[in-house]
Amino acid sequence: MRHFLRYLVGMMVVMVVSCDSPEQPGPVDIGQDYFPLQKGLYQVFDVSEIQYVLGVPETIQYQLKTHVIDSFLSLEGDYRYVIHRSRRNSALDSWDYVDTWSAQANNHEALMNEGNTSFLKLVFPVAQGTEWNGNKYNTGEEDDYLLDQVKTPITVNQLTFNDCITVLQEDELDLIVFFDQRKEIYARDVGLVYKELTQLSFCDDIDCLGDQQVETGLIYKQTIIAYGLE
Repeated sequence: MRHFLRYLVGMMVVMVVSCDSPEQPGPVDIGQDYFPLQKGLYQVFDVSEIQYVLGVPETIQYQLKTHVIDSFLSLEGDYRYVIHRSRRNSALDSWDYVDTWSAQANNHEALMNEGNTSFLKLVFPVAQGTEWNGNKYNTGEEDDYLLDQVKTPITVNQLTFNDCITVLQEDELDLIVFFDQRKEIYARDVGLVYKELTQLSFCDDIDCLGDQQVETGLIYKQTIIAYGLE
């Protein structure tokens, strides 16, 4: 009987300690999966460009491939991923190398180095309404980005992504002299799936001011058609 009472008391102590012990927190989701970086990761996009030179538009359509080919440890202690960009006119053509970009991410931010210019694409943790300077790491003027939508579905070229975030990089609606709208959409575990850019300069002479007569500019759309590892 004495041994049984000792056992019962011991069990009660264990139960009390178990109830009072706080649950161990799980890993915090800060949103890094929207900007995945891994050697072998590739994406293929359909691209449409309308370029205006002296008011004359020229339409160009092609396919763009981004491929993470390598990584190395940067001086800041983060891994930097080397990205080869290639282009072809259609799916029947072979890829032609265009240039090399690089990207890196940590627990606070994600950067894309486009040639010799670094852009702060995302800040972590992702939260709707967050704003930051996309030109923080380059010499350009301050350019406020806005995380406009989070965890929204999108369908691009018959590919459905259930968890996406939308970054508004610019939304200037001045239709008198200059029009500037830019946005990017990222899908969890995929990365960039859609990019849209419209930057137009309008004629500002006295006889055409306000007519939205385009002199120079670019309308650019980039939509994903394939992705994976290779």
